[in-house]
Amino acid sequence: MTDNTTIWRALQRYLPKKRWISLEEILTTVHTRVFLDEEDLDRARSHSGTPRWETNVRRLLRMKTQLGSVRSRKKRECRDGPF
Repeated sequence: MTDNTTIWRALQRYLPKKRWISLEEILTTVHTRVFLDEEDLDRARSHSGTPRWETNVRRLLRMKTQLGSVRSRKKRECRDGPF
């Protein structure tokens, strides 16, 4: 299982700085730049089609947003209002 540190380092190294990045671009970067083992590729839950590594990336981004390391457009719109 790939750990959060490995995923976070890949994001810091391969994603552009100072611009908004879509979740799809983040997931593509992790999928192409990080070695994912069989456990990572398993579904997160038996009824879910989402691989475990995608769930881990989302969870990591949520944690980094709460810590202030990452800014979220969604969080910004809620706080500042839509205008």
